[in-house]
This record gives sequence, C-alpha cells and structure tokens, in this order.
Amino acid sequence: MKGFVNLYKPIGMSSSHAVGKVKRALQLTTGEKQKVGHFGTLDPLACGVLPIAIGNATRLFDLSQEKVKVYQATFKFGIETDTLDGEGQITSQNDKVIQEHDVLNALSAFRGKIAQIPPAYSAKSVGGKRAYELAREGKSVDLRAKEVEIFDFKLIPSTGGKVILRDGEHTLDTNEFAFEIACSSGTYIRSLARDLAGTLDTVGYMSSLLRVQSGAFSLDDAVTVEEFEKNPLEHILPIGFALGKYAEFEIPQECEKHVMNGVAVHFDNLPQGVFQVKLSGEVVGIAKNEDNKLRFIVRL
Repeated sequence: MKGFVNLYKPIGMSSSHAVGKVKRALQLTTGEKQKVGHFGTLDPLACGVLPIAIGNATRLFDLSQEKVKVYQATFKFGIETDTLDGEGQITSQNDKVIQEHDVLNALSAFRGKIAQIPPAYSAKSVGGKRAYELAREGKSVDLRAKEVEIFDFKLIPSTGGKVILRDGEHTLDTNEFAFEIACSSGTYIRSLARDLAGTLDTVGYMSSLLRVQSGAFSLDDAVTVEEFEKNPLEHILPIGFALGKYAEFEIPQECEKHVMNGVAVHFDNLPQGVFQVKLSGEVVGIAKNEDNKLRFIVRL
C-alpha cells in the first residue's frame, strides 16, 4: 500500500498522534502494519492540513520540502511568551497599541527571502538535542538564522473586531490581527509574529494558526480523523496526487528491465529537470535528466 492522506488535524492533537490514528485505522482495515509518516509538523495548538504518507510514499519527504505552504494566523501584540505561542509563559509585556496602518507598512519588509531565527521551543537540533528540550531545561539555546522565503504576507481585514478565516468567524482580542502567509517549507510562523512585533517596536506572539495548504494538499479536500477512521481506504490518494507539478515520463516496455535495474538509459524525449517516472501508468519514482539519461532520485 502506498499513497497519501490529506488529513485535517484538529487543535489539541499532536502530529504524531494524528499519524498514530491513521496507522491504527489502516491496520484494523487491512490486517497488516503500514509504514506511515507526516510531511510537516503542525503544533498541537494549530489545526489544518497535515499531509500523511503511506508506504513507499514516505520516501518523498525531501521533495515535499519544496512545497509552498499557506497559513492563516492571528498575532497578539503587546505580550510575548517563551514559546512564541499561546501555550507559553509570559516573558514580556508593554502597553503600546498597534494601528492597522502600522502593520500594513511593516509587512513589505517580510516579503521575499529573509533570514529567520527559529523559536527556542522548536524541533531544531542543537548539539544532538532538540532545541525545545534544552529550553525546557532552562538552558540557553543559540539558534542560527536560516533563509526562508515569504511569497505573500497580507493582513486579513476585520470588521467590528471580527474576522472571517477559512475555518469560520473569529473574534479578535485587543491588539490582535489576522494574516494570510504563503511561504516556503521550514518557515516558522511564530518567528514571524516575534519579528513583525519587533519591527513595530513592541512584542508579540502567534495566538492561532490554521494551515490552509501544503503543496497539492488543500483544506478544501481535507478529511477529518473521524471520517478517515470510518473508511480508511476511501481516503487514500495516489502518489501522483502530490507530484502534479512534475512532468511525467513513461518507461517504454523494451527499456523497463534496464531502467529499473539502475542502468542510465539514454532517451531523446526525457523531460528537463526533475520528473515523475511511470511504468504501465503507475508512478515508480522521481528522476532527473542528466544529459538525456534517466537518473533516479527516489525509487518507489
């Protein structure tokens, strides 16, 4: 069995717990253990799209890091927590009231490629330990800035303190604003809240987070845990679903043995760059074009 599940992860559930529920449901249905993993952690307080890979589809994790992700988030200014979200302890406060025009003026500095320091409470590895483990032990965490790309960062307008997000109407607190962010994999929305607040000469934290899209996986088509558990096999998507942006190449039958045995066969009609490789209509791997020779990057 191989493929994907476009799962909606609810608030309060960890990503690993969500994976466990998918794994158990598949085992109960098929009678066999299945290899299952998620493509991009969502913190327990966040909700939304959590792509889950099954079987050999888990080998595509590295390619999944090239995906564009879209979030809707609310940032609360005037308060900062040690985790940069609503679950942490308050570490700083001020009384500065932020105006909408100030936010709009500040957003342009956060579009494009930017250097971003991950939160202290993150899964980044520091000396062989997770940063959040060191932070919980009260140890100083020195994290290096990394380059991420923000494709769009816009303020979502509110009316009378209320804002309409993709999961419904939200009531904003004082000094709280809602945003939609399209970004590269590896971007920390909590860090954006901290850094935007700094530009506004205040402090802030991410008060809510909804992942709307992760590559080909959209909130519109996501299935709840309960829906998946009722009929798991109905909600498994083919591997090709996540590879739509890649061109396709069908291996000719007469070349099948050589190609699948790793021989670098020359083809005049290979797509340029990286592409999906198919055999009898089924995706069997991802390859790249090296001087018109097919070289596998991932075999499925």
